[in-house]
Amino acid sequence: MFRLGALAVLSAGFMAQAPLHAQVTATAPEEQTPQYAERLDVFGGAQYAHFNPSPGRLVHAINLLGWQGDATLWFRTRIGIEANARGEYGTMDIPSNPYGVPATGPMSEHLFLFGPSFRMMMHPRYTVSMHALIGAAYGKFSDAFPAGVQPQYVGIYNDKLALGLAVGPSVEYNLGPKLAVRLTPDWQPTKYGFPWQNEFAGSVGIVYKLGHRPQ
Repeated sequence: MFRLGALAVLSAGFMAQAPLHAQVTATAPEEQTPQYAERLDVFGGAQYAHFNPSPGRLVHAINLLGWQGDATLWFRTRIGIEANARGEYGTMDIPSNPYGVPATGPMSEHLFLFGPSFRMMMHPRYTVSMHALIGAAYGKFSDAFPAGVQPQYVGIYNDKLALGLAVGPSVEYNLGPKLAVRLTPDWQPTKYGFPWQNEFAGSVGIVYKLGHRPQ
């Protein structure tokens, strides 16, 4: 009789503790992962873009190379606000013309963009994010043109401050709690002329994580 009573007490105690243990295990917060507890991300790296400096078909699209700098303030583990700056540089093929403009000439584009960033997939080793940015793009196309000759005379965009956007995913590989490598392909449309310029861009570089967000 004593043995049956003791067995009943032990069984009741185990059943009372088992759901509590399961609940604690299932609800452990993802914010405890040190790779994602930072307050601020700072990124620096190389930038590539494919861009057509003309609305017509006589000027070929060209490859641009440059830099990208970026800072993301994380309000929560998965939601942040991003500030992004980009500089891209290349050489245009200029159509033959009667204005004395050479066959090739430099161009540059700088973008300053802001918008939300979302972490969609998190793992101790890697994360996949998405951003949607909007801001200003400044294109300079006139460096090779003689004084008084506008780029539009040969079918190239004039120097202009225009609307710019960037939409795309990012993949990061965590080297440690404070350091990661990031790859970002972007659709980067700009509005230098009446049609949108459907520019492709991409960057690769290093992310450094600063601060610690309160849990």
